[in-house]
Amino acid sequence: MSATLRLALSGLRGRSKVAAGATALVAALAAAAVVAGLSVQSQGGPQVDEIYRDSGRPDLVVYGEPGALEGLRGDAAFAATGAVTPFVTGDVELGDGSVEARVTPTPPASAVGAPQLRTGRWPAAVGEVVFDRAAAVEAGVRDGDEVRINVAGRPLTLTVVGTAVDLTDCFYPDCDPIRLFVDPAGLQALAPDGVERGALLIARLTHPDAADAAAARLGTSPGVDGVQPWPDTRDDILVRELIFGASLAGFGVFVLLAAAFVVAGAAAARLLARRREIAMLQAVGYTNRQIIGGLLGETLILGVAGAVLGWVAGTLIAPFLQVGLSAAMGRSGLRVGATSLLVAVGFVGLILTVATVLPARRAARQPVTDVLRDAPPRSANPARLARLLEALRLAPAARFGLGTVLARPARSALTAAALAVAVAAVVVAAGFMSTMDKMVNDPARSGDPYDAVVAGDGTDGAATAAALSTMSQVAGWYTQTDRRATLGEETFLARAIGGDPAQARFMVREGEPLREAGEAVAGYGFLQRFGVDVGDTVSIRAGEAPITLKIVGWYSETEDTGEVLMYRAEMLPGATPDAFLVNGRGESPEALATALRERLGTAAAVRARESDPDELGVFTVALQVMAALVLVVSLANLAAALLSGARERARVLGVLRTVGFTVRQTLAQSATGGAALGFAAGIVGLPAGLLAFKLLADQVTTGIGAGPGLTQSPSWLLLVVTVPAAALVGAVAGAAVTRRLAGTPASTLVRWE
Repeated sequence: MSATLRLALSGLRGRSKVAAGATALVAALAAAAVVAGLSVQSQGGPQVDEIYRDSGRPDLVVYGEPGALEGLRGDAAFAATGAVTPFVTGDVELGDGSVEARVTPTPPASAVGAPQLRTGRWPAAVGEVVFDRAAAVEAGVRDGDEVRINVAGRPLTLTVVGTAVDLTDCFYPDCDPIRLFVDPAGLQALAPDGVERGALLIARLTHPDAADAAAARLGTSPGVDGVQPWPDTRDDILVRELIFGASLAGFGVFVLLAAAFVVAGAAAARLLARRREIAMLQAVGYTNRQIIGGLLGETLILGVAGAVLGWVAGTLIAPFLQVGLSAAMGRSGLRVGATSLLVAVGFVGLILTVATVLPARRAARQPVTDVLRDAPPRSANPARLARLLEALRLAPAARFGLGTVLARPARSALTAAALAVAVAAVVVAAGFMSTMDKMVNDPARSGDPYDAVVAGDGTDGAATAAALSTMSQVAGWYTQTDRRATLGEETFLARAIGGDPAQARFMVREGEPLREAGEAVAGYGFLQRFGVDVGDTVSIRAGEAPITLKIVGWYSETEDTGEVLMYRAEMLPGATPDAFLVNGRGESPEALATALRERLGTAAAVRARESDPDELGVFTVALQVMAALVLVVSLANLAAALLSGARERARVLGVLRTVGFTVRQTLAQSATGGAALGFAAGIVGLPAGLLAFKLLADQVTTGIGAGPGLTQSPSWLLLVVTVPAAALVGAVAGAAVTRRLAGTPASTLVRWE
C-alpha cells in the first residue's frame, strides 16, 4: 500500500463522523441535483421513440382532400401508408369549459400511425369513444364516464371505453385538437351526410431523416391543406422536458458552487486543526506531495461515496420531476445510466479536488519548526486589525465578534461565499416563480392574447363576426387560419390573421405589429431557425400559391417553440378561418365563454383559454426544493465556521469573562460575527442572483420560443429584505451555535488546549 493511500485511510479513521458525513452529504446533494437535471432532459426521448416505433413510425401526416390524398399513397418517398382516414372536428365538454376535438374511426392495430391503447378497449358500438389520454388525465375523465361532444351543432353523449395516445400531433394542453376514436358507425352518427369532413393520411417514409424535405415537397401539392412531419411533432412533445431538465441542471450549478465553498472552508478548518499532525508527518520524512495526496484522498473517498449516493437519489427522483409526458404516457421507469454516474463523480471530484488542494498546499508549506512549537495558529496582522476595529468605534462585544471573523479572512470569505450562493439561489427561484406566474396571467407572453375561442368549422363566419361585434362582453376579436407552410425545404407553422389587426394584441418585442397585406411578424424561434431578421423578405408556400412577405417585427410565441410566421388573411383568399379569438372586457375566460355560448347558440363550439399551472407547479416546486437545499447546506456551514472560530478564541473569551464580559455579551459577539458574514453574503449574493436569474431565465424563454427579455424580477419586497434578512440569519446562527460555549466557566476557557 502506498504512503499516500495509507495517509488517506489513516485520516479517514481519525476523522469526526459528523464531519465525514457532512462532506459526503454535500457531495450527494450536488450529484443528485446534476443527475436529476440530466435525467429529466433525457428520460422523455426513449419513451416517445418507443411509442413511435410501436405506432408503426408515423413519419408524416398529410391533411387535405380525400381524392388528393389517395393519389399521394404511391409517392416514391413512402415506404408504407395507412388508409385515407376521414375525420370530423367538434367540441367536447370538459369540466366548466370545452376543448376542440378531432374524431376519427378506429384504425386497424397494424396501420401506420395507429394510436396506442393505454386503458380499456376499442369502441365496438355507436355511442362509445376512446378518449385522448393526456386530456383524460388532465380533466379526470375515466373509463365508464360519459362525455358530451358537439359536432356542427349536433350534441351527442358518448361513453368512454378506453384512453389512447396518438402521435399525429403533440399532447394536450400544448396542442389541440385532442384526438378521439369511435366505431365507423359512430362517426356516421356524429356527422351524417352533409356535415363537412376532413381527411388525413399517415405515412412511413423510406428515409425518415428526409421528413422535412418530403413535407416541403408534398405541402405544395394540389388538394393538400397541410403536412406535419414527425421531427416537428417529437420536438413539440419533448420541449418541456428539455427546458425543465436544462433548468434543473443549471440550478444544480448553485449546489455545486455551495459544495465547493463549504468543502473548501471545512478543509481549511480541518487542516488548521491538524497542523501539528502535518508537521510531525513532515518531520518523519513524508513529502509535501504525499501529504497533499493523502489529504485529497480522504476527501475524494468521501466525495465519491457521496456522489454515488447522489446519483442513486437523482435517478430515483427524476421520474417524479417529469413534465409534459406523464399525463399521456405515465411516469417513465427508472433509467440507470453509467454516463450520468460518470458525470456526477467527475463534477463532484473536480469540485472537491480544487476545494481541498489549495488549503492543503498552504498547510503543507508551513515551517515545521514554527508549527511544532504548539503556539496558537497565526491570524491576520493583529496590529492592523486592532486599529481597524478601533476606528469603527463599536461596542466591545461587537468589536470582539467582528475581530473573530477578520482574524481568519480566508475561511470567513469561503463561509460568506457559500451563504452568498444560497442567497443567489433564493433570488433565482423567486425570479422564476414570478416569471412563470406572469406567463400564466399575461397570455400574450406565450402567444395567446385572447380569452376564448370560437371554432370556425361548422359555423357561419359572417354571422359569427356580426354577433361578436354586437356583444357588450366582447372587447375585440380576430380570426386565425393555420397552415403548414414551407420555406426552402423546411416546413413550419404559418398563421393567417383576419379581422381588425388592432385586436390581435400580440406582444411584439421588436419592430411593428401586423397591419396590412404583404407584412408578417415572426416568432423568435422562426428567426433563429431560418436565420432571418426583422426587415428581411421571405417567400413561402402556404398551400399551392407562393407568398412573398416582409417581416416587420417579431413577437412572443411558444407554440411550435416560436417557429411561427403570421401574416394577413388577405394573402390567403378563400380560406375558412379555423377559429375566432375573442377578448373580453375584464371577465374571466370561463365567464366570457359562457356568454358566447348563450349568444351564438349550441351550433358554435366555444372554449375558454386554458393555462397549465399544474405542470408549472412541478417546475417551481423543484426549484424551491433546490434553493432550500442550498440554503440548508450553507447555513450549516455558517454555523460550523462560527463555532470553530469561537472555539479557537476560547482562551481569549475566558480572559474577557474574567474581567467582566457577560454571557449576553458573549452571545452578542458571536451574533455580530454571524451578522457580518450574512451582510457580506447578501451584498454579494443579491446582484449575483439577479444576474444568474436573467441568464438562466433567458435560456428558458428562448428555448420555449418566446425569446429573451421576458424575465420578471422577484418582488421588490424580497429584494429589499434580502440583505437585512441574510444579516439577521447570520446573527441568529452565530448566537445559537455559541450558546453552550457562552455558559462555560471562565476557568475552563482560559486553559489553552
